[in-house]
Amino acid sequence: MDADLMLAWMSATAEGDIRDLRQRVAWLARNADLNPQPFETGRWLRDMTALAHVEVDWVGGRWAMAPPVAVLLPSCGGTTVLAGCRRLGLVEELGDLLSLQTILCATSDLRLTTPTQVYLQSDSIKDLVEGLNICGVDYGGRAAEYIANRLSPLRLGEPAAPPAYSAPVKYLQLDGALRFVDGRLTSHSGLCQISVQGRPSYLYRNGDEWFHTVHADGVLWALAENGIEVFRWRLDRVDGDYEMGTLFIDQDAPLPPLQARALVLCSGQPTAFGELAKTAIYRNVPRAVADQVARSVRQRLTSIT
Repeated sequence: MDADLMLAWMSATAEGDIRDLRQRVAWLARNADLNPQPFETGRWLRDMTALAHVEVDWVGGRWAMAPPVAVLLPSCGGTTVLAGCRRLGLVEELGDLLSLQTILCATSDLRLTTPTQVYLQSDSIKDLVEGLNICGVDYGGRAAEYIANRLSPLRLGEPAAPPAYSAPVKYLQLDGALRFVDGRLTSHSGLCQISVQGRPSYLYRNGDEWFHTVHADGVLWALAENGIEVFRWRLDRVDGDYEMGTLFIDQDAPLPPLQARALVLCSGQPTAFGELAKTAIYRNVPRAVADQVARSVRQRLTSIT
């Protein structure tokens, strides 16, 4: 799929309806002899959100492009990655003023590709900022660390009524692979999935109380309540005061948007996946960032070798 073309269209359009955007993504994928399922277009949009290209209001059904910004990657010698709106001709203009490298998104039979990654450098931050400003691009500084430092602790939503007795309900099964299965909870706590106007909606039961939640928050809350740890970090190198490494998160444990963005902006690369170990993989992650993200979702960071 030509993700660069889709990003150019989105940049020119600026904002719109999520359902319409997903239909366009599916149409473009079919032109590349792919036949994406609905969940794949939603996953692609979440990848675009983590890369800081777009902001998404899933409840309101709207999307909007983020402003163009160059984000400094941690412990990478002053390298920045381009995020946000990417108008036609912008990459060429930046290449005339700054040292520029483009890397095509790694292809996978399991995921729709994201746009080309654009990395920028200059002799100094001052020269970098001047070049960016000429092209109408902001300098975002250490965005990964900034986001990680300001993550709010995971919380459930507002109190809710329990599902109607006759309504179809699925519950999250934590034994083995995480999945929703038909039936009602056999315990007094856990995550349930119901259907509201044809769309999945999520409720969390805590004893006699019920709460609204969203998919990622509910899954992570259930894992924490049951003492299941899914965050593992491996040291790759030490750069001054920075311990840099790779973070592995069990693939069935989805991250909220800001947590995913903090990790993706450590490398500028979309989330990779290890199919053998069934893990989401984030590279070039400072231990401090990994720890802050883990604590924000009630997880403990485990070091591995």
